[in-house]
Amino acid sequence: MKKRVLGLVLACMLAFSATACGKDNSKQGGQTGQDATGGQDAAQGTESSKDEQEEGSTQAVWVEMEKEEPVLDWSAVEEAPEEDFRFSGIKLSGCVGVEINEYLGEGGVVKIPTSLGGQPVISIDDYVFSESGVTDVYFEAEGFVYIESYAFAGCTTLNSVVIKGNEDTELRGHAFEDCTNLTSVVLSGEITKFWEAVFWGTPWLENKKQEAPLVIVNNMLLDATLYEGDLVIPDGVIRVVRYAAWENENITSLTVPDSVQRIEVGSFGKCVNLTRVSLPDGIRTIGGPYGFAGDPNIVITYQGKEYTYEQLEELDSIM
Repeated sequence: MKKRVLGLVLACMLAFSATACGKDNSKQGGQTGQDATGGQDAAQGTESSKDEQEEGSTQAVWVEMEKEEPVLDWSAVEEAPEEDFRFSGIKLSGCVGVEINEYLGEGGVVKIPTSLGGQPVISIDDYVFSESGVTDVYFEAEGFVYIESYAFAGCTTLNSVVIKGNEDTELRGHAFEDCTNLTSVVLSGEITKFWEAVFWGTPWLENKKQEAPLVIVNNMLLDATLYEGDLVIPDGVIRVVRYAAWENENITSLTVPDSVQRIEVGSFGKCVNLTRVSLPDGIRTIGGPYGFAGDPNIVITYQGKEYTYEQLEELDSIM
């Protein structure tokens, strides 16, 4: 609860990165109907890498994730009928489609339709599946799509999820938080837009953290809350997701490789023993003064110059 409140407070204070798109006010009335199309299984993959750190420091362990397969044969499952959903017209970042506002079905195994009412599904609203009784979910995005904040949060019956997305797919904050039986997550490799705490409180994330202290999916550093010592982020990681190492008091230093473009809001917030950070010249943002919020003894080296905690906003402004 504490993490959720802190995350929501900071999220309200700050605008998301330029890649995020907001809703406009052009929602239309609810619709119902019927449509059925097929889908293909999604596969998750990530490159493996290990970085050796300075002599005497802890080695950053990046274990190659197994290419997980769906627990069900989704090719044999029909899409759920339109009458199982309440939905409305919506326009997001210039894309016109529908948003699922409520799930009316009986739960169990659900393949979410790619289109409803003749329009593509481009958003799944918050809390739609939280108390739905669904056990396994498959969704294939044909184009732009948001899995909104808390869309599945607290769905304790959910065991597995498959999302076949694209470069425009966003998994927003806390989308699957506290799905306490979620053990299987299969994401296509194109999905790289993760907000904060997407899988907090799930067995899937806890299992990944036990496999390796750095949970990296599709070249995104999702979680480093169990890491200890001097952290060298493996080369190939593109972005550090919001709150990835939140309140980790065991990280003492941080070295960021050239591949990292963004350190998001709160990524290393409240890491009170983090005192030394080395940034690459080409990094685009460190999340403003909030990427390292609450790390008062920090000294960051960037382009040959050192910046203190009080100079974080200045540092972010010159990137």
